[in-house]
Amino acid sequence: MKYLVDTSVLIWSLEGDFKALKPFMPILEDTNKSILVSVVSYWEIIIKKALNKLDAPDNLINVIPETGFEWLYLTPHHLSTLEKLPPLHRDPFDRLLIAQSQSEQATMLTSDPIILNYFSK
Repeated sequence: MKYLVDTSVLIWSLEGDFKALKPFMPILEDTNKSILVSVVSYWEIIIKKALNKLDAPDNLINVIPETGFEWLYLTPHHLSTLEKLPPLHRDPFDRLLIAQSQSEQATMLTSDPIILNYFSK
């Protein structure tokens, strides 16, 4: 099974914030699960770091594979899914993550209730 972490879950994981990660720990600790990190999250982190709104490792490109997570790159297929998303969420980074999650048939690991609305049926 594949999972895509949103940017908040990624940051909590990098910071070792186990209180925030508690609902996700059974999945994150299961070595049989594929945990994906989108380059979209990397992009968001770089922008927020440049604006001094976030502190994150400078070598994130190398840190992600060391955590056991896998990079998920952005493709035209993801953008095609993005075009079809209803406008429930206004954040462009989150919308891209949602589209990637849906395109990859990966479960999204997030605590954002607006994101979760895209997956509730």
